[in-house]
Amino acid sequence: MRLLPAIPSALLLATAALTSACATSGEEDVDMPGFESFADGKEDTAYIGSRAAEMNAVFTGKVRVAVPGKTAAELATLAAAIKAEPSSWTHRDITGQVTEQIKYARNALKIEKLNLNLEGGSPTFSAVTVIDGGLELAYEVTVESLVKFKELEAQGLKPADLVGKVVEPRLPLMPAGLLERISNKCATDPDDPNAVVPVADLGAHNLFYYFDPARVGCPLGAGDLVTAHYEIRSSLDAPTAYPEYDRLVADKKVTMGIIFGQIEHGELQSNDWGFISFNAMTSSFRQKGFRVTAQLEGSKGHRMAKTYTGGLVVEIEMWNPRSFADTVDRDLSNQAFRDIMKRNEVIYYNGHAFYGSLTVLDEKSAYPDATYQIIFMDACWSYAYYTKQIFRNKATEADPTGYALTDVINNTEPGITGSEHTAVVLYDQLFTGAAKVHAKRSARLYSWNNIVKYMNEHADRRAAARGPDNHPDPEIYGVSGARDNAYGRL
Repeated sequence: MRLLPAIPSALLLATAALTSACATSGEEDVDMPGFESFADGKEDTAYIGSRAAEMNAVFTGKVRVAVPGKTAAELATLAAAIKAEPSSWTHRDITGQVTEQIKYARNALKIEKLNLNLEGGSPTFSAVTVIDGGLELAYEVTVESLVKFKELEAQGLKPADLVGKVVEPRLPLMPAGLLERISNKCATDPDDPNAVVPVADLGAHNLFYYFDPARVGCPLGAGDLVTAHYEIRSSLDAPTAYPEYDRLVADKKVTMGIIFGQIEHGELQSNDWGFISFNAMTSSFRQKGFRVTAQLEGSKGHRMAKTYTGGLVVEIEMWNPRSFADTVDRDLSNQAFRDIMKRNEVIYYNGHAFYGSLTVLDEKSAYPDATYQIIFMDACWSYAYYTKQIFRNKATEADPTGYALTDVINNTEPGITGSEHTAVVLYDQLFTGAAKVHAKRSARLYSWNNIVKYMNEHADRRAAARGPDNHPDPEIYGVSGARDNAYGRL
């Protein structure tokens, strides 16, 4: 985890070391599904009601499926096919076990007043592993649950208060054939916990309704169960919102400023993580079709540009740690930050949060007048530190909240080395959406909801690639100030 260092007395802003400086090791980018297939437009079941709210959640688990009569080589081929085409009808007997397993979470969620939609969506698989006589599938799927308003009111909660809620139910690792293995020994009547559920009342179709792995006498051991992860991601009052694309493309171009800082304090070294991440982001942008158009004076960075189909031009100025190193006078580094902020619509800051003491952000004069900006503070716990600070200084008499001309992307967790890769995921979709609007094409899929979901999926995969012993917890990204954005509602 990227621990926050002591703040040098000479600099607060200038030592803005990169977000990924919270970690001590780098990482490569991870594979992601295509955005337009990932953001398929499905947000929920289109439930509308006056007494309940629908909560959208992500369910992550692992299920084991017996596939008899196949060799190890045949199973390996099958595993590759499932991972390549997870929604293929050909594999439904195997992949359908995801839904069968999820049903067994019903009672654990019911305790939390969440009524699970028992039909999971289309799962994606992070791993499909060959085991003796079958396959083991690690999956993620979007699921919906209803929560009654009266039950929320009894707890003094609103639907939005449940966003982020996590439930970790214990589920049968292999749901197929479970009834034959356990009979009624793991069954509890939810209406009468003391009653024995007759075997005659049970079938493969309803065992989940009574499932209770903690029941005395249940023969399921640790090897028979798996802990799943259910996390609520959105709620009734999280409407679909878009970046203000029309504002971004009004002048037929988008300008972006990027700031990287020093990680290891002291004399700036050529192998500082600030340079490593600067180079990684440059490489990622090149892969997206950007080219370097000019070098900044003093080897402090470079400019990049790309013209999208339809004519939208995106111009980027990228600054490496030389302008924000410990040895740079604070006034000079502050002025560099201020100038970058002042002349760009999109800002990416990749550095330490310094407990909220990046003072340039608290200067109204650092922000351009009457300009819509998207500001990404890619730092540890930036939601807590900088979100309101930015809005406060972007506010005007006509817009006292500061929301009208600002969307702030933030993180509620420590930042980890490699976060610049997730930033490129964000900007790739943001610029693609803007280019579609400029070309008068539909940008329906390029909502903040879908973009942030995609970012968090990328962060999750980066965490998984690091392994459980190397900073396993991913960043949690969100966007503030976008709820009432006008684009898409006109």
